[in-house]
Amino acid sequence: MTTVTNPSDDFPAPPRLGLDCPDGWHPLPDAGQALAIIKDVPDGEFRPNVIVAVRRMRRGTAMAAARRELQQRAASLREYASIGEEERVVGGWPGYRTEGSFIDEPGGTLVQAIRLAVVDRGATEDLVQVSATCHATQAEAVWQQIRDIQESLTIGVDG
Repeated sequence: MTTVTNPSDDFPAPPRLGLDCPDGWHPLPDAGQALAIIKDVPDGEFRPNVIVAVRRMRRGTAMAAARRELQQRAASLREYASIGEEERVVGGWPGYRTEGSFIDEPGGTLVQAIRLAVVDRGATEDLVQVSATCHATQAEAVWQQIRDIQESLTIGVDG
């Protein structure tokens, strides 16, 4: 009999993640995700947010599966409008960026930016997803800041 451990070569530790948290934003550790920050806004306003999630996936499947899920989700959103998309490096790893807007009941129009990175872990891959959302009325004031926060993402691995 053998013992299986985590972390190990078969089950590597999750990647180390980092994001810049500008003045006027603060960590949201109880969001249930790897990292989350929100912008300070007056009570009653939508809180712009950036959330980082990590999902372990079968080698060679992460990017295709994630892009398929994003396309399916966009198709299900009310009046989804694409702002742009591209393949690009995210956090130092092969990745993808998409941005769009949609109507969310009862909140109104939201704008969302999503970046995906695929981290090669040998036998598996880690999909790192950075999702950022703000209300359309806030976009002019915070959109560049959201992009800068996403651009600041660092992803490190041991081994």
